[in-house]
Amino acid sequence: MIRCFPAILLFSLCYQVITAQTGKIIGSVYDKTSGQTISNVNIKLLPLGIGAVSENDGSYILIKIPEGVYQMVVSHVGYVEQSRKVVMYKGKTIASDFYLIPAVEKLDEVLVKDLAPEHLPYPVDQINTLLIRESPKSDIGNFIRETPNISGIRKGGTNLDPVIRGFKFSQLNVQINNGTKIEGGCPNRMDPATSHVEINDVKAINIYKGPYALRFGPNMGGIIRIKTMQPKQYKKFNTEITAIQGFESNWNGTKSHLNIEGGNRFVYFNLSGNYNRADNYKSGNGERVSSSFTKYNYSAQLGFNPVTNHGFSFSFDESFGRNVMFPALPMDERSDDTRIMSFHYEGKQLSDRIISITLSAYHSRVNHVMDNKQRPFSDTLVAISSITAINYGGRTEINYMFGKHHLYTGIDYEYIYKDGNRTKSLILQPNLPVKTEKLWDNARIRNIGMFTEYNIPIGKFELTGAIRVDLNDATCRSMAFYAMNGQLVYSEPDVSSSFINLSVSAGAIYHIKKNLKINLALGRSVRNPDMVERFIMLLPVGYDNFDYLGNPQLNPETNNQVDLSANYRPVNIGSFNCNLFFSFVQNYITGKEVPPSVVKPQTKSVTGVKKFYNADHVYLYGFEFSYTTPERNKLGIIAVAALTAGINPSATKYIIQNNQVVGQEIVKNDPLPEIPPFESTVSVFYKFLKDRLIPKISIRMVAAQNQISQSYYELKTPGFVLADLSIYFKYNRYLGISAGVNNIFNNAYYEHLNRRIIGSDLPLYEPGRVFYANLIITL
Repeated sequence: MIRCFPAILLFSLCYQVITAQTGKIIGSVYDKTSGQTISNVNIKLLPLGIGAVSENDGSYILIKIPEGVYQMVVSHVGYVEQSRKVVMYKGKTIASDFYLIPAVEKLDEVLVKDLAPEHLPYPVDQINTLLIRESPKSDIGNFIRETPNISGIRKGGTNLDPVIRGFKFSQLNVQINNGTKIEGGCPNRMDPATSHVEINDVKAINIYKGPYALRFGPNMGGIIRIKTMQPKQYKKFNTEITAIQGFESNWNGTKSHLNIEGGNRFVYFNLSGNYNRADNYKSGNGERVSSSFTKYNYSAQLGFNPVTNHGFSFSFDESFGRNVMFPALPMDERSDDTRIMSFHYEGKQLSDRIISITLSAYHSRVNHVMDNKQRPFSDTLVAISSITAINYGGRTEINYMFGKHHLYTGIDYEYIYKDGNRTKSLILQPNLPVKTEKLWDNARIRNIGMFTEYNIPIGKFELTGAIRVDLNDATCRSMAFYAMNGQLVYSEPDVSSSFINLSVSAGAIYHIKKNLKINLALGRSVRNPDMVERFIMLLPVGYDNFDYLGNPQLNPETNNQVDLSANYRPVNIGSFNCNLFFSFVQNYITGKEVPPSVVKPQTKSVTGVKKFYNADHVYLYGFEFSYTTPERNKLGIIAVAALTAGINPSATKYIIQNNQVVGQEIVKNDPLPEIPPFESTVSVFYKFLKDRLIPKISIRMVAAQNQISQSYYELKTPGFVLADLSIYFKYNRYLGISAGVNNIFNNAYYEHLNRRIIGSDLPLYEPGRVFYANLIITL
């Protein structure tokens, strides 16, 4: 199949010889004041009704235009609308650039957008620049958990691990820009992929819920696409400087951000640097939580546009974590050094048929060091783990248009490599040798994927279909564990596996009337086991108190899901969105106890050993609801609510006495672990001084979580209500200030997904009252 793929692409390219004798209009949209390109501008050709939206570099194209006289209308929030008369002749190409005049100073407030964008039948949450810059949040995981049905697993003060509708870890596909991926070093995921991206460098975050967006890679439960600041073209040479200085009380957190960008139409650049630091914070009950961290990074991007419609960009980023504390894990992060390099090419409007061709390649490397030196038992045993994780790959995609038919097709590749040791030293027995254990022994996973997505409008319907084939193989040098005296404790003889996976999705949007539509999406997507599930050797990496063993012979998980949503937009009332989903997961990967006669636990105070295996099936279901007032209103209201539930029809609970397994029982319809409870948030804001001053108050209400997993020994979590107050003031085009107070009433609370303090049943509390301020300067 892989050998046939280039032939398929070649055939598709040759198809462009069949062209209609119609014309097209190409061009770009610029800010008349700064010369900077503008993305997401609406371009309409009347009376035909043909439309387009400008790309990230401001470019647009209108094709298949018959002969005639038309009116072009160009509009964007914050700019004065422009219109222009154009005369189209047979087969002619017209170049038409627009220079928009900024409207009255207006705060470009960006909130969580509609759950279902206009052209997609499945839910997507979109978060953009300003809301990120206003926020005091230190990392992406902590920031996006404010989005409906998106949560985060907290193990320390930062680096929260995202959860979407109960799907987590490698059930989610996290990527940066044009498909760059990062493999964390820690088996306990103290450094998930989102933790390696500095939040102040982020331009937008798109969260695709469900197994539908197959273009962007293997996707079982959802995709998080993080777009960082990239170099952009200017009409003439120009530079812009953005600086942010922020402060948080409670844990005395500070953040500093500097971004310099500039260039012209042919060469353009972006330089960025960040420094974040925080001490331990206090919860609402006065408890001091070990949560300090220091993180910093720098990045550089360079873009070239040597020929019209052909652009190249290169990116380099290095980030560093130092002394990051994780009270819910057996170790803390002593250092984390990450390097990311990427290349991207995009060719646009190559013919009437080929809208674009993209080609991307990347390489990321993580050097991760962690130790237990600040744990109570470090006076007898000191353990230091050093891990190297490498991820490299790329993707290419061709975007075709045949009349109203839209086709994406391409291929992507990913290679993951991990190797690392844990060194143990017995402090009280210095005569014993230092022991070195292999956490990962040259473990490797390779995935080659081929995909196609097809879109077509038919009457009141917009139809979307996608198919993806993945070839996946994995192996490692060996899986063997030895005791301090050199005796073999456990070994796995067969360490290689390979799979061919087929994933499909389909969806439809039905426009009942202009302001009312119904969306339906169906998907079946396959996820291959990850590094931990395949190759981990006797480490407590799960929610429960067991050492875990990897299983190289695991089968992939399969998610069969349906989403049904409705969007209603009465003109003077606002926008209502409601989404229902149901997910049926086959070959669910979980753990099963291994008898002590086979292998005993190797971690202090754990109960026993579990090995990953494929259970039969589980299912999840839930909903999201949102309401927003019209954007033109001075008084704004945003209301969201969400719920997810998960059930394992037949789970095994192990009976524990004196920290040992003495029996087992079957639990029918056991709730899945780490599923957040029902929650809702209502935010109210008002726009003063021509939208330059916006105060906002938010009330977040979270129900108690009483649906807990018996098989994973979960504990119930009480509900809570939080109040936050924020204010944004845009003094002029150069200076903005955001400030506020989170947890106004200093409540002592913790999220259900917060892990417990290591070695106890004590909860990991969230921060108490926090005052913050961010100074934002743009020159």
